[in-house]
Amino acid sequence: MRADTINPRTWLLAALAGWALLVLLLALFGLGGRIEPLPADPALTQPLPRLPAAAPERLGPLAQYADIGARPLFSENRQPQPFFLSGEGEAAPQAFDFVLSSVLITPQLRLAILQPSAGGEGVRVKLGDAPPAMPGWRLLELEPRSAVFEGPEGRRTLELRVFDGSGGAPPTVLTAAPPAPIPGAPGRVTGGTAPPIPVPVPTPQAVENPGAPADADGMPAAASAPPATTEEQMDAIRKRIEARREQMRRQNQSPTTPPAVPGKTQ
Repeated sequence: MRADTINPRTWLLAALAGWALLVLLLALFGLGGRIEPLPADPALTQPLPRLPAAAPERLGPLAQYADIGARPLFSENRQPQPFFLSGEGEAAPQAFDFVLSSVLITPQLRLAILQPSAGGEGVRVKLGDAPPAMPGWRLLELEPRSAVFEGPEGRRTLELRVFDGSGGAPPTVLTAAPPAPIPGAPGRVTGGTAPPIPVPVPTPQAVENPGAPADADGMPAAASAPPATTEEQMDAIRKRIEARREQMRRQNQSPTTPPAVPGKTQ
């Protein structure tokens, strides 16, 4: 094989193989097996930094600060005030401030309905349970007019709230409305409010005998007293309308009889 016909890539691979073989032979003969550290040279060692001198103690003995507890700095009157420490995220304990508004006692259920003293929606508490807002207070006893709760502060008895008559809205005053006037009837008022007009009540004898003498209103004459109440007035108007219709029906059945004219007698 001629040297000029060999590919350059072949020469490169041959060189790498020869270099690897040379390194292998050197490693077999102890290449890198006798590496030793250099002797210590004091000239190359750097000195460590020096620490600053410690400052003198600024706090004095504990007895020197006893006046701070006797006269607090953050109090307006410089007098000790009671305070409570609570854990992080813990809310301050709430006072049990409820009013017993209702009591329900059945053979299957014993229930008390509480309402906050400041106002709000009622809270239903079964016997043996606690209000959702006050889990530490449990309903221990329930009577028709009282309820006993037990909590961190001991037992507390709530009496049933009874209305004492003070406060609240005044009662609605009911007034009797005057009867509605009949179109064409005498004494009709077209504006304002007028007192009820007494309406004569026809007697059964006058209704049965339409040919009897009529009064100025076209109704059979009969002695009657004015009604005293609205119900009697409405009943009188109803009877008057029925009598009028009966009279008109009788007149239509007998055409020879002249029609009745108000204010005249037949």
